[in-house]
Amino acid sequence: MARHHTFLERLFDLKPYASAFSTALLGWHPALRRSTGYFPDFAWPADRARVISDETRRHRLCAPGYDAARAIVMRHNADVMNGLETACTGDTTRTMIAGIGGVLIPGHTVIPADYDTGRQISLGQRGQARWAFCHPAPIGLRKIVLTERCLAIPPVFHFGHLLTDVLMPICEAVRVGAIDKREETVFVTASHPPLVTAFLDGLKALGYPIRQLVLKATDHVVTERYVYARSHCPNIERIFGVPQALDTARAIFRAAYRGHPVTPPASKLYLRRRNQRLRVVEGEDALVERLERAGFRIFEPGWGNHAEQMAAIAGADVVAAVHGAALANTIFCKPGATVVELMASTSRKSTVLHWASEGGAGYVPVLGGPEGARQSFAIDPAATAEAILRAVEPAPRLHAGA
Repeated sequence: MARHHTFLERLFDLKPYASAFSTALLGWHPALRRSTGYFPDFAWPADRARVISDETRRHRLCAPGYDAARAIVMRHNADVMNGLETACTGDTTRTMIAGIGGVLIPGHTVIPADYDTGRQISLGQRGQARWAFCHPAPIGLRKIVLTERCLAIPPVFHFGHLLTDVLMPICEAVRVGAIDKREETVFVTASHPPLVTAFLDGLKALGYPIRQLVLKATDHVVTERYVYARSHCPNIERIFGVPQALDTARAIFRAAYRGHPVTPPASKLYLRRRNQRLRVVEGEDALVERLERAGFRIFEPGWGNHAEQMAAIAGADVVAAVHGAALANTIFCKPGATVVELMASTSRKSTVLHWASEGGAGYVPVLGGPEGARQSFAIDPAATAEAILRAVEPAPRLHAGA
C-alpha cells in the first residue's frame, strides 16, 4: 500500500524519525545494541560462515516462452524494489545455506544478529533496516544459550512471503542436508500463523528431531550453530528461488496434513477473496456466478484451510484468482496447469508470473480497470469470464512449456 501514501502521510510517519533517533542514541556501540535489542543495520560474517550451498538461479519468467506474459505485467509495473540488496541482480535469485557461529536471536523480531557487531546477519543487504524489524526492546532480561543447531522463523503474517520467502529456503536447507535426522534442530519462533505449526508438524512426522523454542519479547538466544537459510533478490516480488525444493515442501506438508479430509480436486478452480479491506474487486460476485455455471469450483482460501488449498491447487488444470497472497500456492501446480491472474490495468506486478513460472505452470494475465483506493479496481464480469474460459481451452498459452 506504500505507493498510495500521500506526501503528508510520509511527512508525518514517525518511524524514520524514531529510527534515526534510536541509531544515534543506541546504535553507536555493539554492547549497547545487545543490551537494548536494537540492531539497525546489516553484515555478513564471512569469516565465521561455513557455506553449505550457494546457488544463483535466473528467473524462469525470463525464458522466451514467457515473453508475451512478461511484457504485459511489466507495463505500469508496481514491483517493489530493494536497492540496498546486493547479493545478486534483479533477474536472478540467490539462495544461501550456511552455518554461522556467534549469533544472537532477539525475541521481539526473531531475526539473527551478529553477536560481536550487533548487526543483522544478511548476505547482501546493506544500509538501514526497517523499523518494524529492528526497533529496540529489553531483550537482556533472559539469555538462552543453545548448544544445538538452530534457525529462526520470524513472525511473518503475509501468507505469500511466509511460504515462498521464509519456509521454502528452509526446505532447501532440508534438501541439501543442513537440517537432517541425525541430530536435533531447534526452531526459534515467536508468535506465528498456523502455517508455521503445520510446517514443523510435517518435519516431525517425517522423522526429523526438531524442537520449537518460542521466545518472549524480553528473551534472546545466543548460539554458535546457526543455520542461515535465505533467498535474496533486489526485486521483492521474486525472492522465491528454490524450485528444486518443491518436492521437499510437498513431502513436509503432506506429512503434516496426513489424514486431513480434503474435497476431491476440480479441474477448474477460482480462488475468491472475501471480507478483505484491500484489493476489493467490483464485479467479482457476478464473475463468480458465471464461472460456477461454467463448472468452476469456487474456493475461499484462509489461514485455517491450507491443506484444502494445496490439494485444490495441485489438482487443478486452471487456477484463477485476483492478484494476492493465496496464489503463492501455485508453486505447487501440476505440470501443464495454467494460472490466470486478475489485476488492475494501472498497477501490475510480476509476483504471480514468477511463482507460476518457477513451479512450471502457464500464466495468463487478465486486466481490469484502473486501480483506486486500497488497490481496488473494477472488472467487466462477462468479458473477464470469457478471458478466463479461453484459458481453459487447449489453445496456445503464455508459458514456457518445458
